[in-house]
Amino acid sequence: MSRRGFEENGMTRKGFHQPIALACAAAILASGLALVASAADAAERAVRRPAHRPAARQDYSRHVEHTRIEDGRTRSDVWVGEDGRAVLRDAVVRNDREAGLRTRDVVVTGSEGAQVTRSDVTQRTDDGYTRDSVVTLPDGRTATRSAAVTRDAEAGTRIRQAVTTGPSGQTRTLDDVTQRTDGGFTRSTVITNPDGSTVTR
Repeated sequence: MSRRGFEENGMTRKGFHQPIALACAAAILASGLALVASAADAAERAVRRPAHRPAARQDYSRHVEHTRIEDGRTRSDVWVGEDGRAVLRDAVVRNDREAGLRTRDVVVTGSEGAQVTRSDVTQRTDDGYTRDSVVTLPDGRTATRSAAVTRDAEAGTRIRQAVTTGPSGQTRTLDDVTQRTDGGFTRSTVITNPDGSTVTR
C-alpha cells in the first residue's frame, strides 16, 4: 500500500463563496437538467460547487490524498474556506477483473454535515458493459441512471442506451448509435424527455 498526499495551500482560488450548497444538487436534479447527461454526475458536481453569493466571496485551499488498496484505490479531497468551514469528498474504487466488475462509491459532506452519496456499478458484458448509478440527496430522495453499451466490431456499430430517473420520478431516455463508415463514422442520438418530447441530433 502506498500513500501520497499533497496540499494546494499556495493555490487559492476566488469564488469559494460558501463551502457548499448541498441543496444545489437537489435543485439541479429536480429541474430535470441533470437528466440530460447524468443525474449522478450532475449531482456530484453540484454538491462540490460553491454557491454563487458575491457578498461572501473568499479564497479556499484544497488538500488531496490518494491511497492504493488491494483491489483498487481511495481518494479524499478537502476544501477549506477562509472562514474555516470545510467540504469533504471521499471516494473508493474497487475492481474485480475476473468478474469484470468495477464499483465506485462517493460521499460528499457539506460544512453543515449534510451529505450526498453516489454509487456506480459497472459490469463488463460479452459485447460491452452496463453501468448503474444511484445518487442519494441529503433529504433521502434518490436519482438513478441505468446505461448499457453494446459493440459489434464486425458491423462497426456502437449502441448506447440510458434511462435516468430523477428524484421526483421524472424519466428521460437516451438512444445513441454510432456506425463506422468507409470514410469515418456517423452518429445519431435521440433523447426523450419526461413530457414525451424528443431531441434528435
